[in-house]
Amino acid sequence: MTGAAALGAAVATTTWADAPAAVRDRVVDLVADCVAVTALGSRRAELAALVDASAPGAPEGFATVVGSARGWPSSTAAFLNGCAVAADQLQDGHRLARGHPASHVVPAVLALAEERGSSGAEVLAAVLAGYEAGVRVGRAMGGTPDGVHDIGTWGQVAVAAAVARLLAPGDAAAAVRALELAAAAVLLADARTVFAGTTGSHAFLGASVQLGMSLGGAAVAGLAPAEGTLDRHLGSVAARAWDPAPLLAGTGDPWPEHEVLAGYVKAHPTCAHLHGVNDAVADLVARGLRGPQVRAVEVRASAGAAAFADVAEDELAARFSVPTSVAVALVTGRLDETTLDAATVTAPEVRELAGRVRVVHDPALDAGYPAGRPARVRVELTDGTEQHAEAGRPRGDADRAFPRTELAAKAGRLLGARFGAGGPELLAAVHALADGGTPRGLGAALRRAADGGAR
Repeated sequence: MTGAAALGAAVATTTWADAPAAVRDRVVDLVADCVAVTALGSRRAELAALVDASAPGAPEGFATVVGSARGWPSSTAAFLNGCAVAADQLQDGHRLARGHPASHVVPAVLALAEERGSSGAEVLAAVLAGYEAGVRVGRAMGGTPDGVHDIGTWGQVAVAAAVARLLAPGDAAAAVRALELAAAAVLLADARTVFAGTTGSHAFLGASVQLGMSLGGAAVAGLAPAEGTLDRHLGSVAARAWDPAPLLAGTGDPWPEHEVLAGYVKAHPTCAHLHGVNDAVADLVARGLRGPQVRAVEVRASAGAAAFADVAEDELAARFSVPTSVAVALVTGRLDETTLDAATVTAPEVRELAGRVRVVHDPALDAGYPAGRPARVRVELTDGTEQHAEAGRPRGDADRAFPRTELAAKAGRLLGARFGAGGPELLAAVHALADGGTPRGLGAALRRAADGGAR
């Protein structure tokens, strides 16, 4: 059996009722996290402008754009929500697959399911199927070539698989076509545009969600590429070191092992490469260390994190800057969506301290990647003493996963920041998907919140 056939059979037979309780809880929490992170991103001026610019050409539809009170066509809603979910660098991820599965799959499934009137259980089954298939493709890729970001590679394939599960449950042939067709039209996003913290990078995830959704729908309708595109095309143009073994591992029944339990939810609004550093600094902050006590900081990190050694010039770039994120945490006492803003990033005390953060690539730490984000931080204090902290696998990841109460608190906090008093209703509407709720019910709650909340 080929890898595509194995994945397609597992995707087609994924059911919500048969998934283990821990898996069901995790999927619901990931959907809530994605909706909440999308809500936060929708506050950004450049994304509000994108929604406004998209409105004149978009007829009234049945799908919801988070932050908008009107209805949208599902394709447009998936694109706009996909643009917002990664904008603040708080999206989910999977370290061994090196990408962001739920953040690709959830915007597509929710938009299409709301338009089609699907049940909550079918939404969650499709999210689970797309997540599991996409992560296995990501693991098979072994990363992306130099200069290519993971957005739009295996995440797009995950979207197409999820769409096939939603529209054609039980149809393994349709799922295989979806996997192969998405692999045949893979998006190769410019890593520099992402890592430089540009507004244009917002569009990459949205475009890949929209394209994956379109290709998944086309596959369900019967359109198919040349056979073997998953290995032959995606493996050759988008993968750093293609190894098809993960495509077969853990498939059948339909998923004897669930990758969704091995993913992460972010604690820090920064690129995932920085999370080991951010965790270590958070430990120092928890001990009471603050900026005025600091003479200099040395950060030793693996190659992935050490590449982000520049002091940021603005808030978006700060999400990809070790020195600036370290300085924000030490000056303000925390690193979250309330402190990583334009005023703080450009504050003189933050910029001055960031200039005293030295980033060093430590080859000894490379072995801990990609399973973790190892980092060691040494702080020289003005009194002549030193403080040290180190991190391996970041908080929120796999065996360090946050409990459900903390995940709900994060989602509630972000929804409240966007919609005020409407936040609790929205969180309840997401959780209701597992208990008789529907995507249309969630969409209606989001539109009510947008109609009454601050833009």
